[in-house]
Amino acid sequence: MKLTIVNDNFFYKLTDGLLAKIRDAAPGIEITIADLRTATAADLNDPEIVYGRVPVHALGELHNLKWIHLGSSGSNGLNDISLYPDPDIILTKSSGTFGIPIAEHIIGMMLTLGRNFYHCFDKQREGTWSPVWSDYHEIYDSVVLVLGLGDIGTEVCRRLSGFGCRIIGFRKDHTVPHKLVSDVRPLSRLRESLPEADYIVLCLPGTAKTDKLIGHKEFALMKSNAMVINVGRGMVIDTDALIEALDTKKIAGAGLDVTEPEPLPAGHPLWTAPNVFITPHVSAGSQRTEERRVDIFVDLLKRYIAGEEMYNRVNFDEGY
Repeated sequence: MKLTIVNDNFFYKLTDGLLAKIRDAAPGIEITIADLRTATAADLNDPEIVYGRVPVHALGELHNLKWIHLGSSGSNGLNDISLYPDPDIILTKSSGTFGIPIAEHIIGMMLTLGRNFYHCFDKQREGTWSPVWSDYHEIYDSVVLVLGLGDIGTEVCRRLSGFGCRIIGFRKDHTVPHKLVSDVRPLSRLRESLPEADYIVLCLPGTAKTDKLIGHKEFALMKSNAMVINVGRGMVIDTDALIEALDTKKIAGAGLDVTEPEPLPAGHPLWTAPNVFITPHVSAGSQRTEERRVDIFVDLLKRYIAGEEMYNRVNFDEGY
């Protein structure tokens, strides 16, 4: 059995200890290491399994490929089944890996925006004592809309519970009870819910159904003190509408770990929009992320070898 591990900007070279975990799960497996930025189909060594992203240009040449496991929770760019020689390809993702670090990142963004930390940091760098008392917001007793109640959204709700917030959750199957959120709604009720919100937290995948979900009409419904946090995909927000909402103070601020376009090019007006805090798609990072990703892959590898049901499968029809 051949396995190729593909490294990229987000999926770093595995340590010897983590590689040993993989070998222990599949004794005798042949492992090849490749780099997404330079790999040709030949470099991938005709694998049965790939851990990481496959260069799209090489997919059509990998005729023995049966299973790809992504190191990400998103599958954008690989959702078209026609890309694969085998229509029965298994595509899985690392959902369940990133909830803890991303939830902490979200709370950090809420605190940064609410406590005006970016202003304080700028003034610190200038060596200027400049208290601004009017621009502080408490998370306590606020209404938070959490769009997406998977691993990430659930971990956010767990942390927000300690702040005394009222949480309104949104997910596709809103009829199933959630262990942390008593008020779960469908996305069809988003617009009627927006006027209630102090914070809108977006933990959604990038699909045709979520493309520009938050646009001019949605921003117009928000409170002037509302803050938007996006850690899902940049395409969920209409960037032009967001810039207008910030420039005209329709909302109080935005925290973005993802943008549209991404990477955000130099000179883009979002860089200088007021009260926006941008991080370069790093919310999933932590000292434990790689180990968690490998643990999920190893568990799925054992299931694959045993012919058992695979979880975290991408639904090609839904696009995630």
